[in-house]
Amino acid sequence: MTRLPNPQLALQWRERLRRFEQSSLTIAKFCELEGCSTASFYQGRRRLQDRERSETPEFVPVEIDSGDLEIGVDPAILIDLPGGAIVRVPSGATAAQQRGLISAIVEATSTEADT
Repeated sequence: MTRLPNPQLALQWRERLRRFEQSSLTIAKFCELEGCSTASFYQGRRRLQDRERSETPEFVPVEIDSGDLEIGVDPAILIDLPGGAIVRVPSGATAAQQRGLISAIVEATSTEADT
């Protein structure tokens, strides 16, 4: 059974991580002073990062003003990927081709695929 997130606990960990970032302590020393284990620290930090990642939309809507298009130039959608790669999706690509390309990119660059 999936546990529901505890907002109060998340707030406590956000505050704890903020205090750590403002300190010049090692994780071990900070945890000793806070009264928590280093394993709890890493787990709390990972859970917050995972939660923030899941709340961030993976895709954002894009609007193209046809007045911005140059005459005689084939418009395309450019997607900047982490690591500097750029994917050019031709304007003539069908919706199915666009979905297939984007799905392939997501699958190829997924961090979960590495595990």
